Amino acid sequence: MRMPAEWAPHEATWLAWPHNPKDWPGKFPPIHWIYVEIVRLLHVRERVEILVEDDRLHRRVRKMLADAGVDLDRVRFHRCATDRSWLRDSGPTFVAGDDEVAAVCWRFNAWAKYSNWLKDVLVARKISEITRTRGVTPTWGGERVVLEAAGGGIAVQVEGEALAGGALGQRVRVRNLATRRIVEGKVAGSGLVQMGLPGAGR
Repeated sequence: MRMPAEWAPHEATWLAWPHNPKDWPGKFPPIHWIYVEIVRLLHVRERVEILVEDDRLHRRVRKMLADAGVDLDRVRFHRCATDRSWLRDSGPTFVAGDDEVAAVCWRFNAWAKYSNWLKDVLVARKISEITRTRGVTPTWGGERVVLEAAGGGIAVQVEGEALAGGALGQRVRVRNLATRRIVEGKVAGSGLVQMGLPGAGR
Protein backbone atom coordinates (compact mmCIF):
# COMPACT_ATOMS: atom_id res chain seq x y z
CA MET A 1 0.00 0.00 0.00
CA ARG A 2 1.12 3.56 -0.54
CA MET A 3 0.43 6.99 0.90
CA PRO A 4 -0.73 9.21 -1.98
CA ALA A 5 0.70 12.69 -2.33
CA GLU A 6 -1.50 15.49 -1.02
CA TRP A 7 -2.31 16.67 -4.54
CA ALA A 8 -3.40 13.22 -5.73
CA PRO A 9 -7.11 12.82 -6.60
CA HIS A 10 -9.25 12.33 -3.50
CA GLU A 11 -12.91 12.45 -2.55
CA ALA A 12 -12.89 14.70 0.50
CA THR A 13 -11.00 16.89 2.94
CA TRP A 14 -11.43 16.38 6.68
CA LEU A 15 -11.54 19.24 9.19
CA ALA A 16 -12.12 19.48 12.93
CA TRP A 17 -13.96 22.67 13.81
CA PRO A 18 -12.09 24.84 16.36
CA HIS A 19 -13.66 24.97 19.81
CA ASN A 20 -10.77 25.51 22.21
CA PRO A 21 -10.13 29.25 22.74
CA LYS A 22 -6.75 28.53 24.36
CA ASP A 23 -5.43 27.34 21.00
CA TRP A 24 -6.21 30.72 19.44
CA PRO A 25 -5.34 33.40 22.04
CA GLY A 26 -6.84 36.69 20.94
CA LYS A 27 -7.94 35.20 17.61
CA PHE A 28 -10.71 32.77 18.47
CA PRO A 29 -13.78 34.70 17.15
CA PRO A 30 -12.37 35.37 13.64
CA ILE A 31 -10.85 31.91 13.27
CA HIS A 32 -14.33 30.45 12.72
CA TRP A 33 -14.79 32.64 9.67
CA ILE A 34 -11.41 31.57 8.31
CA TYR A 35 -12.62 27.98 8.52
CA VAL A 36 -15.85 29.00 6.79
CA GLU A 37 -13.77 30.40 3.93
CA ILE A 38 -11.73 27.18 3.75
CA VAL A 39 -14.91 25.15 3.43
CA ARG A 40 -16.40 27.59 0.92
CA LEU A 41 -13.40 27.21 -1.38
CA LEU A 42 -13.10 23.46 -0.96
CA HIS A 43 -16.70 22.37 -1.32
CA VAL A 44 -17.04 23.36 -4.97
CA ARG A 45 -14.39 20.77 -5.88
CA GLU A 46 -14.71 18.06 -3.25
CA ARG A 47 -16.76 16.91 -0.30
CA VAL A 48 -15.87 18.35 3.10
CA GLU A 49 -16.09 16.19 6.23
CA ILE A 50 -16.27 18.17 9.50
CA LEU A 51 -15.87 16.94 13.07
CA VAL A 52 -17.89 18.99 15.57
CA GLU A 53 -17.58 18.85 19.33
CA ASP A 54 -21.30 18.92 20.16
CA ASP A 55 -24.78 19.64 18.79
CA ARG A 56 -24.63 23.31 19.70
CA LEU A 57 -21.46 23.82 17.64
CA HIS A 58 -22.98 21.76 14.84
CA ARG A 59 -25.96 24.11 14.60
CA ARG A 60 -23.75 27.18 14.71
CA VAL A 61 -21.39 25.93 12.01
CA ARG A 62 -24.24 24.92 9.71
CA LYS A 63 -25.71 28.44 9.96
CA MET A 64 -22.35 30.11 9.33
CA LEU A 65 -21.71 27.97 6.27
CA ALA A 66 -25.22 28.51 4.90
CA ASP A 67 -24.88 32.27 5.39
CA ALA A 68 -21.64 32.12 3.38
CA GLY A 69 -23.37 30.38 0.49
CA VAL A 70 -21.96 26.91 1.07
CA ASP A 71 -24.02 24.06 -0.39
CA LEU A 72 -24.57 21.93 2.71
CA ASP A 73 -25.25 18.89 0.55
CA ARG A 74 -21.49 18.94 -0.10
CA VAL A 75 -20.66 18.94 3.61
CA ARG A 76 -21.01 16.12 6.12
CA PHE A 77 -20.88 16.62 9.88
CA HIS A 78 -19.74 14.09 12.45
CA ARG A 79 -20.11 14.36 16.21
CA CYS A 80 -16.66 13.66 17.66
CA ALA A 81 -15.06 14.93 20.85
CA THR A 82 -11.62 16.49 20.33
CA ASP A 83 -9.13 18.37 22.46
CA ARG A 84 -8.06 20.70 19.65
CA SER A 85 -8.57 21.11 15.93
CA TRP A 86 -5.25 20.01 14.43
CA LEU A 87 -6.73 17.13 12.47
CA ARG A 88 -3.75 17.03 10.14
CA ASP A 89 -1.75 15.64 13.05
CA SER A 90 -4.35 13.76 15.09
CA GLY A 91 -6.27 12.25 12.19
CA PRO A 92 -5.32 9.05 10.36
CA THR A 93 -2.99 8.76 7.40
CA PHE A 94 -4.96 7.20 4.56
CA VAL A 95 -3.04 4.72 2.43
CA ALA A 96 -4.24 3.06 -0.75
CA GLY A 97 -3.71 -0.31 -2.37
CA ASP A 98 -5.07 -1.82 -5.55
CA ASP A 99 -8.46 -2.60 -4.02
CA GLU A 100 -8.46 -1.10 -0.54
CA VAL A 101 -8.04 2.13 1.38
CA ALA A 102 -6.82 1.80 4.96
CA ALA A 103 -6.32 4.29 7.79
CA VAL A 104 -3.01 4.35 9.65
CA CYS A 105 -3.96 5.33 13.20
CA TRP A 106 -0.90 6.88 14.78
CA ARG A 107 -0.80 7.28 18.54
CA PHE A 108 -1.06 11.07 18.60
CA ASN A 109 0.25 12.57 21.83
CA ALA A 110 -0.32 16.33 21.31
CA TRP A 111 3.35 16.75 20.54
CA ALA A 112 4.08 15.73 24.16
CA LYS A 113 3.29 19.36 24.92
CA TYR A 114 -0.28 19.49 26.23
CA SER A 115 -1.81 17.64 29.14
CA ASN A 116 -5.22 17.32 27.46
CA TRP A 117 -4.81 14.87 24.60
CA LEU A 118 -6.86 11.80 25.51
CA LYS A 119 -9.75 12.78 23.22
CA ASP A 120 -7.48 13.45 20.26
CA VAL A 121 -5.75 10.09 20.61
CA LEU A 122 -9.08 8.45 19.69
CA VAL A 123 -9.83 10.62 16.65
CA ALA A 124 -8.00 8.52 14.05
CA ARG A 125 -9.94 5.39 15.02
CA LYS A 126 -13.20 7.34 14.98
CA ILE A 127 -12.56 8.53 11.43
CA SER A 128 -11.62 4.99 10.44
CA GLU A 129 -15.01 3.83 11.72
CA ILE A 130 -16.88 6.66 9.98
CA THR A 131 -15.23 5.90 6.64
CA ARG A 132 -15.49 2.14 7.15
CA THR A 133 -11.82 1.72 6.36
CA ARG A 134 -9.55 -0.78 8.06
CA GLY A 135 -7.67 0.86 10.91
CA VAL A 136 -4.00 -0.04 11.08
CA THR A 137 -1.94 0.39 14.24
CA PRO A 138 1.62 1.31 13.22
CA THR A 139 4.41 -0.66 14.87
CA TRP A 140 8.04 -1.00 13.90
CA GLY A 141 9.32 -4.22 12.36
CA GLY A 142 7.16 -6.53 14.40
CA GLU A 143 8.28 -4.97 17.66
CA ARG A 144 5.54 -4.59 20.22
CA VAL A 145 5.77 -0.80 20.20
CA VAL A 146 3.01 1.47 18.91
CA LEU A 147 4.62 4.41 17.17
CA GLU A 148 3.76 7.89 18.35
CA ALA A 149 3.59 10.52 15.63
CA ALA A 150 1.81 13.57 14.35
CA GLY A 151 0.47 12.50 10.99
CA GLY A 152 1.19 15.91 9.47
CA GLY A 153 4.89 15.26 9.98
CA ILE A 154 4.93 12.76 7.13
CA ALA A 155 4.49 13.52 3.45
CA VAL A 156 5.41 11.89 0.15
CA GLN A 157 6.67 13.23 -3.13
CA VAL A 158 5.32 12.26 -6.52
CA GLU A 159 8.23 9.85 -7.02
CA GLY A 160 7.31 8.07 -3.78
CA GLU A 161 10.08 9.54 -1.62
CA ALA A 162 8.94 9.94 1.97
CA LEU A 163 9.57 13.08 3.99
CA ALA A 164 9.56 12.76 7.76
CA GLY A 165 9.37 15.84 9.95
CA GLY A 166 10.34 16.13 13.57
CA ALA A 167 6.83 15.09 14.51
CA LEU A 168 7.67 11.47 13.67
CA GLY A 169 8.47 10.01 17.05
CA GLN A 170 8.15 13.50 18.51
CA ARG A 171 11.96 13.70 18.59
CA VAL A 172 12.94 14.67 22.12
CA ARG A 173 9.49 15.28 23.53
CA VAL A 174 7.90 11.86 23.58
CA ARG A 175 5.61 10.13 26.02
CA ASN A 176 6.66 6.73 24.67
CA LEU A 177 10.47 6.66 24.85
CA ALA A 178 10.58 3.40 22.92
CA THR A 179 9.27 5.30 19.89
CA ARG A 180 12.16 7.72 20.09
CA ARG A 181 14.77 4.96 20.33
CA ILE A 182 13.28 3.06 17.38
CA VAL A 183 12.97 6.13 15.18
CA GLU A 184 16.39 7.52 15.99
CA GLY A 185 18.02 4.14 15.60
CA LYS A 186 16.33 2.93 12.43
CA VAL A 187 14.94 5.80 10.34
CA ALA A 188 18.41 6.56 9.03
CA GLY A 189 18.85 4.46 5.92
CA SER A 190 15.20 3.43 5.76
CA GLY A 191 14.37 5.68 2.82
CA LEU A 192 12.87 8.42 4.94
CA VAL A 193 14.26 11.93 4.56
CA GLN A 194 14.38 13.74 7.89
CA MET A 195 13.11 17.32 7.71
CA GLY A 196 13.53 19.87 10.46
CA LEU A 197 10.12 21.37 9.72
CA PRO A 198 7.18 19.31 8.43
CA GLY A 199 6.13 22.16 6.14
CA ALA A 200 9.52 22.38 4.47
CA GLY A 201 8.76 19.56 2.07
CA ARG A 202 5.40 20.87 0.90
